[in-house]
This record gives sequence, C-alpha cells and structure tokens, in this order.
Amino acid sequence: MKKHRIAIADDHLLFADGIAEFIEKMPDTQIVFSVNTTDLLLKSLKKHKVDMLLLDLNIPPDNGLLLIEPLQDQYPTMKILILSMYQPIDVEQDIAKLNVDGYVLKTSGKAILCNAIEALKDGKKYMDPNINTRPLKKDAFTMSQQLTKREKDIVELIAKGKSNKQIAEALFLSELTVKTHRKNIKNKLGAEGKAELIFKSIRLFS
Repeated sequence: MKKHRIAIADDHLLFADGIAEFIEKMPDTQIVFSVNTTDLLLKSLKKHKVDMLLLDLNIPPDNGLLLIEPLQDQYPTMKILILSMYQPIDVEQDIAKLNVDGYVLKTSGKAILCNAIEALKDGKKYMDPNINTRPLKKDAFTMSQQLTKREKDIVELIAKGKSNKQIAEALFLSELTVKTHRKNIKNKLGAEGKAELIFKSIRLFS
C-alpha cells in the first residue's frame, strides 16, 4: 500500500519532531524530513519526493506565505498544508482566497490535524473549523506583515533612534516622504504617539 510522504517545515524543531512522531503513527504515512529554515527546505525537496508539506508561516528567514506560489510551480503535485499559530486574518490573508490545500491552527489539536491530513490524502481541501474572521493577536510577526519593505526600512531606523532627517538621508528620501511613511506606519501598528511608535519599532527589530 502506498505511503504518503510528508515533510515538515517549522521554525521550532522540537514542535516539528512531536508532530512527526504523531503523524508516523497514522496509517499510510511516512515522514521524509523535518527542517527549520527555508534553505534546508528547498535543499531537502530536491533530494526527496514529497506528497504533502506541512508549512509554518514563520520559517526563517522568510515568510512562509511567500514560498507557496514558487513551491506550487516547482512541485505541482505536492499538497501544501499550512500549520500555524496565526489566524489567516492576523497576517492579512483572506482564507477564501488563500491558494493552499489546507490550513490548520497549531492550537486546534491532533484530531483536527489528523482530519486535515486524511482529507488532503483523499484529494480534498481542509480548512480548520476554528479559523476566525477576527484577529486574535498582534505580535511582532503579525505587525511586520502589514508593512511594506520601505516601511520596514523606516521602522528599523526608528528603532535605532534615528530622526526624520537622518532617515531621509539614509534612504535617499525627502523628510516629507519620511513623515508620510511614519504616519502610515503609526496607523498600521496602532501607535498613538511618537513614544509608542518607537516602542513598537523596537519590538519589531529587537
């Protein structure tokens, strides 16, 4: 009987090892590898045939969401199951439009993960019934996903105590442009004033 070859990409290997041990006990499944970085994931996929990938969103040094499309292009038959502590809305994603085969929250437990794996093995899609339409948390990772690359550059300099003039000089921008970016960043991070903006910037880049 065919074994479904499953791989795990998660930044916490201890968690991944626990999940791997659980999955190995399921019928017709085999764990081919567990990795905790993007580089190791890409290298391992070249060496091993994988039927299903359990992918964390926070996989260093990348955002797992950015890996979905290129992985689907390179491995079109491989199922991708997002396994994350984050609700889709926490990372600015509409679950109805997210192009993956499944999405399971790490807080949902083994039974739901088992249901998801079995569904994908049968060629079906599976979305965790505990997925919410309202954000449950705002931590450094989820806040950072709301920012553009330019905004992240500015936030990093704010965290280092740089003034608008210094930021403008460092990024070859006008001070007016920096002020506009700061206003947008404050709105996205929910910062009430300068002090809170600096505090939240430090949280993102500490």
